[in-house]
Amino acid sequence: MDSLLNGLGGKLAERWVALLAVPGLLFSLTLALSWWLHPLGAAHALDPALLSDRLDEKPSRWLVSTPHRLALAALVTLTAAVSAGVAAELSRPLARLWLGRGRVSGVLLAVFLRRRVRQAENEARPGHRLAPPYRPERATRIGDHLLLVERRVDVQYGVALARIWPRMWQLCDDGQRAPVQQAWNQYTAASVRAAWSLGYLALGLLWWPAGLAGAALYLSAWTAARRAAAELAVLVEALTDVKLLELASALGLPLPHGRFTPADGQAVENILDKGTFVAAGSDGGGS
Repeated sequence: MDSLLNGLGGKLAERWVALLAVPGLLFSLTLALSWWLHPLGAAHALDPALLSDRLDEKPSRWLVSTPHRLALAALVTLTAAVSAGVAAELSRPLARLWLGRGRVSGVLLAVFLRRRVRQAENEARPGHRLAPPYRPERATRIGDHLLLVERRVDVQYGVALARIWPRMWQLCDDGQRAPVQQAWNQYTAASVRAAWSLGYLALGLLWWPAGLAGAALYLSAWTAARRAAAELAVLVEALTDVKLLELASALGLPLPHGRFTPADGQAVENILDKGTFVAAGSDGGGS
């Protein structure tokens, strides 16, 4: 799924108003509000009487000046733009972190992984056990949803999803791409929402209700990401099932069994790797 993650930046650019511009303006206004309410202290952050008194205070003299107001508006706009850029950059490592790979994720979430392995084993029918390739391996459910697609395609067809996916995508029409694209958009939107949540958690240092909003925002983003990843996994696998025959035909590969088998998968791999790997002891040179 790394090939999909590499396209995250482009999709954010296409949807910058919904994911970055408007949230950036809201974040900058919340920053100004948190800074303004910070003197109330944590104990009185939501005290109605003190909030009312604060609202009734006359604005500073420099805010009465039109040039100063314009400068403040420019500052808010600049803050919104900078925070939007930071959120866009943070969303990418967050999207990868949710895949549950790497040493850090494994150490922090090993207990959850063991629990999910037990759950998966308990779901097997009486007299059956879960096949080893399908056992949970990632530290997150999102990671296992996406890893499972790769494993299922490899076991069933003998091909690497990362290798065949770009080619199959080229063979799809807009109607076939739309459900996958929608699920992917939902996942990227969730990662951006999680990035914004980190900013609100930081604002909680100035005004703790903003931190609560950040925590709620992250939980909603994580839930949406799990749901989108599960849907994306199902759609990618389904599209692979129905487009592999078309891919084999496009590559000029005959299917003697009338269906795609692991032997055909090896033939596709030989075509797509374009001689990258050669037998040990061979110089790999061509005539």
